[in-house]
Amino acid sequence: MEVKDILRKIRQREPQSAESFLALLLDEGVVKSAVWQVTEGAVKILALGENQIWEKEEDIIKVVDASIPEINPEPKKIIFGLPPAWVKENKIAVEKLAILKKISQQLELSPVGFVVASEALVYHLKTTEGVPPTAILVGITGKDLKVTLVKLGRIVGNQRVNRSDNLGADLAEGLSRFGPQEVFPARILLYNSGENLESARQELMAYSWPEQGVNFLHLPRVEILPDDFDIKAIALAGGREVTQIQGIEMKSLPPAMPLVVETPPVTEEVVDEEDMVGFLKEEDVAQKTLVMPAEKPKQFAPKLPVWRLPSLPSRPNLGVNFPVAAVIAGLIVLVISLLAVWWYWPSAEIILAVKSQPLEKSLLVNIDPALAAIDVQSQTLPGRPLKKTISGEKTTAVTGAKIVGERASGKVIIYNRTTKAKVFTAGTQVLGPGGLKFTLSGEVSVASASAGPDYTSLPGKAEVKIEAVDIGTESNLASGTEFSFAVLSRSDFVARNEEALSGGTSREITVVAKTDQDALLAGLSEESKSKAVAELSDLAPAGQKVIPESLTTAVLEKNFDHEVGQEATELKLALKSEFSILTYDPQELKNLIEDKIKELIPAGFEYRDQGEAMAFSLKNVTKDGVAIFNLDIKTQLIPQLDLGNIGKNIAGKRPDWVQQYFTNQPEIEGAAIKIRPAWLGPLATLPHVVKKIKIEIRTN
Repeated sequence: MEVKDILRKIRQREPQSAESFLALLLDEGVVKSAVWQVTEGAVKILALGENQIWEKEEDIIKVVDASIPEINPEPKKIIFGLPPAWVKENKIAVEKLAILKKISQQLELSPVGFVVASEALVYHLKTTEGVPPTAILVGITGKDLKVTLVKLGRIVGNQRVNRSDNLGADLAEGLSRFGPQEVFPARILLYNSGENLESARQELMAYSWPEQGVNFLHLPRVEILPDDFDIKAIALAGGREVTQIQGIEMKSLPPAMPLVVETPPVTEEVVDEEDMVGFLKEEDVAQKTLVMPAEKPKQFAPKLPVWRLPSLPSRPNLGVNFPVAAVIAGLIVLVISLLAVWWYWPSAEIILAVKSQPLEKSLLVNIDPALAAIDVQSQTLPGRPLKKTISGEKTTAVTGAKIVGERASGKVIIYNRTTKAKVFTAGTQVLGPGGLKFTLSGEVSVASASAGPDYTSLPGKAEVKIEAVDIGTESNLASGTEFSFAVLSRSDFVARNEEALSGGTSREITVVAKTDQDALLAGLSEESKSKAVAELSDLAPAGQKVIPESLTTAVLEKNFDHEVGQEATELKLALKSEFSILTYDPQELKNLIEDKIKELIPAGFEYRDQGEAMAFSLKNVTKDGVAIFNLDIKTQLIPQLDLGNIGKNIAGKRPDWVQQYFTNQPEIEGAAIKIRPAWLGPLATLPHVVKKIKIEIRTN
């Protein structure tokens, strides 16, 4: 057959369509799914399924089926993503394995393997961010929290905590299980569940960690991962393993690297770290027990990917005989070219975890609006006051209670048994049964007693109106009730009603209490302060930051729609306040801090700007308007390392030798090494060209 016929047949050969896979994330109460395939060495997500909630095991098949996206052709193979709690001693827990078999058999899917969800997340974070992550992963479901501590791309451990109504306390409990002396990364990543994670983020940001004994280097930053981040991580981790099984070269975009600090001949830069993602390779786990791969190496160095050379096709007999010498010469050129590539092409990126030394310092810092330039000697920074008027309204339910009603009234006849007439003025108190008090409504004169027939004594008498002192029905007394006077003897003066007293009523109403006004004012004031800080921060000039602790308030208008004691169901407050705040230049403050910290650095250590934790607290303001602050600083000092000499010592060495080299350095706690290209496999060494070795120093 001629050469042109062979080429024509090759061109006419139709490419085979790529096989699709189903990634299924199973968690306590949550199911997520995605369909993906490996196309030209890259994992491509074809469709994402709907998140589903499940409670009972008997519902799992229906829930999983509802989650799987509709796509043609349907995937025939499945990769499971499992939470750490489902994997015991490198094997899937027996009770969970039954669930996976049930899913595989009833949905007619062939299991390929599984990945542990937390490991897949770490790998995906490294891929998307370009650096081995150091963070706390918090998976939130309605039942529990899954807490994963990650340092430099390595999972230190996983903890599961049952949910309560206090999310911060739940996370603090999970972190405490890693040990009381643990210093935790100041980055918390929330994922999973489909719940409103924004409210969870706000709750964790407001939580008081120091009071619970949780030790962060500085106030942690709380972030929310995208809702599909975990299922995509499962798919990408599965695709990575499938490409290795099939001998495909994995393609990926180079991760973004941070700013490189040149330290000739070695530079520092953040690098990637290969994650160990547990994966069971191409076996039918519906027929066999799913098992985890062998325990991950304890070395800090990443695992080099499995790779293989594809089998070379046999050379077709084209009817052309090549000279042996030409073939040998070609092979020599090929070998020399490969050696040159091996020598000059590789590059290495190394992260060194060093033993840092904490340093804390308290300073008195002055912010002077009248100052034009920083005064290091007096620790005074120039500041600029900003002002903003904020108006707001707030309504609250009232809590006060009050009894209202009418007083009972009627007429009584006063009897005088003495020999002298008696005048009773209006307001004279009259006592009824049970201590009830009444007063005379008008003045009345009662004549003295007189002699009656048969020499009997007839008391003098006079009628007068009375009214109860207190409101209520208790003073509605029946006719014939006898009354007395507080300071007069009953034997001399008494009173009696011929008709019943009436008109006394009472009822309870809600009124404005003083505490209602105070609480409403405090709440609206705090809301106005938060709004003022946000708006004043937007008004700050470029390169300036506001100091929230310097915020001062002047109330311009304060109007309640009801006064204390008035009947109401709601209380409304309209508040208008003027806020003032100071700004400063962070670079000037950084220069001042460096000047003071350098005096405290011990021999063998150095200070590098790593975003110190700073806390301002306003001490007082002078009559000249100078604000004096207490500034508490927490930072980390790192050992002094000769990176140039390190680069020379490790150039051309094998990764295991380099790991041992770093292990022997007392100031280095661990090292993550990444060598490119990855397909060098067992031939990989660190670059022989020192300039192609990049080193970054991290504190643990």
